[in-house]
Amino acid sequence: MSEKELTLVDRCILVTLMIKATPLPQTYFTNIAGIGLKAEHRRRLLSRELIEVTEKPITLALTDEGWRRAAEELGAEAPRGAGSTGGALYVALDFLRRLIDHSGTRADDLFRLQISGGDVVSALAAAPPPAPGPAPDRDADVATMVRRTYQELAGRPGDYVMLSELRSALGDLPRAEVDAALVRLNRERNVHLVPESNQKVLRPEERAAAVNIGNQDKHLIAISS
Repeated sequence: MSEKELTLVDRCILVTLMIKATPLPQTYFTNIAGIGLKAEHRRRLLSRELIEVTEKPITLALTDEGWRRAAEELGAEAPRGAGSTGGALYVALDFLRRLIDHSGTRADDLFRLQISGGDVVSALAAAPPPAPGPAPDRDADVATMVRRTYQELAGRPGDYVMLSELRSALGDLPRAEVDAALVRLNRERNVHLVPESNQKVLRPEERAAAVNIGNQDKHLIAISS
């Protein structure tokens, strides 16, 4: 492989970061996306200035050049040796390219859900008004408190904060209510709850503060803007 050639795993990392449109911890790739991200992949993508990497936990984010390179995979042919799964991936990416070309929407706007095309605006204008919903529930109130507390603790949007620190800042809120709010928030696109990649460094209070989602303890939370 030449120095500048990207492997299938490299490409999958870029595509995943593009579709999620937010910095992602390494544990997301290995535990959720099923992508075997190794140090050699990070080094190769860093050397080409396609990603930025932060530590504790290791988190990857696309650079402007990374966005451009990832967008090249839309409509590209599947790399040799991609297999049936890789082939299906590139069929889906080709569909996305045709959708983007047809709509005139930028790839980064599409994946950040900032579509503002005339068809979308017209469809929204023609839609009937939503039926009155129930009064805001307690879970929604606590979820809002979690968001506000995260903003106070995080250095910037997208930074990871330990749940132990978050729970301490929330004061005397019942644990069950905070857990329910975290599970609710985890369904939102810009909220990421992840396990600590190095379980050996966890202190007892950090283990105790974890929330279990999908039979996995999550120790950190990040909310992007």
